[in-house]
Amino acid sequence: MTVTPLSLIGSALEPREVAGPSWPVHDPATGVVIGAVPLDDVAAVDLVVDAAVEAAGGWAATPPTKRARLLISLARALEDNADEIVASITRENGKTTVDARAEIARAVEHLEAAATAPALLTGEHVVDILPGLDASVVREPLGVVAVVPPFNFPIMTGLIYWAWALACGNAVIVKPSEQTPFTLAIVGRLALEVGFPPGVFNIVHGGRATVEALCDHPDVAAISLVGSSATAAAVYARASAAGKRVHAAGGARNPIVVMPDVDPVETAKAIAASAFTMGGQRCLSGSVVLTVGTVHTALVTELARIAESLTVGAGSDPDTDVPPLVSRAAVTGAVSAVSAAEAAGARVLVDGRMIVADGGFFFGPTVIDGVGVDSPLLENETFAPLVSIVAVDSLEEALAVVNDSPFGNAACIFTTEGKVAKTFAQRADVGNVGVNVSVAAPTATIAFGGRRRSFRGVIHSQGRHAIEFYTDVKSVSTRW
Repeated sequence: MTVTPLSLIGSALEPREVAGPSWPVHDPATGVVIGAVPLDDVAAVDLVVDAAVEAAGGWAATPPTKRARLLISLARALEDNADEIVASITRENGKTTVDARAEIARAVEHLEAAATAPALLTGEHVVDILPGLDASVVREPLGVVAVVPPFNFPIMTGLIYWAWALACGNAVIVKPSEQTPFTLAIVGRLALEVGFPPGVFNIVHGGRATVEALCDHPDVAAISLVGSSATAAAVYARASAAGKRVHAAGGARNPIVVMPDVDPVETAKAIAASAFTMGGQRCLSGSVVLTVGTVHTALVTELARIAESLTVGAGSDPDTDVPPLVSRAAVTGAVSAVSAAEAAGARVLVDGRMIVADGGFFFGPTVIDGVGVDSPLLENETFAPLVSIVAVDSLEEALAVVNDSPFGNAACIFTTEGKVAKTFAQRADVGNVGVNVSVAAPTATIAFGGRRRSFRGVIHSQGRHAIEFYTDVKSVSTRW
């Protein structure tokens, strides 16, 4: 028997005892087990779907402005309970308290953005489209939707989806990562406290079997997922085959192109912030640096200097720059990736393997130079504070590397030339482009893109794109 984290099913926020295999949840800073979740508690899926179905009709009939006010109330509740949430995020995810607070701030931004949905939910109306015939198009919620977020942002990434789903009038079921399952229970408690009706916001735990059950359930209308490329492909295929609307974000290896006209010192600072913050465990972290021409030596020297100066430690330590990874398996994968690159001839300038030890899941900032365009470091996603540097001779070569990647999440360029920036933005075949920014994260009302192995689906998330995904249109023809 194992006791799960707090699950929100309808109006009951309580632990459930279940039989079967479980997943141990660790404190990444110590390696100590702090709890467990079931991996195949499929019975819970039926419970949460039943609760959501029961609540969906009343929530859809709730005026959009009232739904928006509840989202704003939840935003204020996150701010008021920030200390509790920060402690939970840091304990189960490992990230620094600074980054945990930044996650809350970003979550608040998305709740506030979703609260603008009433202005986007307007329909269309044409009088006398034919003699005596009026035509209208209205948007209606889908019903019950499921959201499956990743471990790296225990509340924010999932909220990017479910906040908009709620704003559109859907009841939601959130299945948090089994690696970071606890923090969402705080959000669930706060949702009840600010007045969300029972069954509108639900939490269910588990692993692959739980996700598959959500994909298969006939009363779940849509699935939103962020995970590895393999997981995104599998969920997209299974849920689509079951007739569901799906968007699934996959993995990434995000390149940063550095042109020879930039200040290498300032650019290296921006790259370091992108690559090493949160231990590199962000889907938009810049993990591949393409140096164009003569900037190579100065940039690499400064980036290596910064990497060596960073402090690796527990996220709760205010002196920590680079926190632990989420699991021992993540550390093992990072070590293997560096060792394979070194064996293939790349030069490890700053070696994070030196930090690996028993106990916490630590892996230090790593800078690898002399990486080839055919290296597995460009082909495989490695969530770690690891920068792979590829030297190219021109913007054309850099664009070829960007566009030949199996991933298409984001790409950034640093340059002082407007024409170069415009060319890059137009020709980079990715969903998110950054110009003189090292993390191409769109703001809360702008679509979050993705291509190739980084995204499966047709409609993206955030803003009017979220409205399109979480509602369906109904045409009404009227003659009196």
